Amino acid sequence: MTLDNYSKYLNPQNKILLEEYKRAIQNKMWVTTIILALTIIDNILSDENNLYYIDGLDINHFKNSRDFHWLRLRRNQILHYEGPKEGFFENNDSVNVLKIDSLKADKIVKKCFVDLFK
Repeated sequence: MTLDNYSKYLNPQNKILLEEYKRAIQNKMWVTTIILALTIIDNILSDENNLYYIDGLDINHFKNSRDFHWLRLRRNQILHYEGPKEGFFENNDSVNVLKIDSLKADKIVKKCFVDLFK
């Protein structure tokens, strides 16, 4: 299943964010992808209308997952950069690091959709 199959569960704001997210992946905008990944998930978790589709235990399980915490940490490291450091996360190959992290963020978003909207 693709992320588009889940759009019926999303509020109008999150539908727009999902479209932006897909464009970011297509255009290799790795930082944007990571930031939007968490934004989409946070929007799902805070939307009270999703309680019609999502079990509270599933929300709690996902919120406590290692992947969710990793994504929040990574996003915060990007947005709340403390320098001076060379490259992203003290790495000279920032583009590759961000690409790998972006791909991991994409897996987390997909896992979120599958786990919560089952």
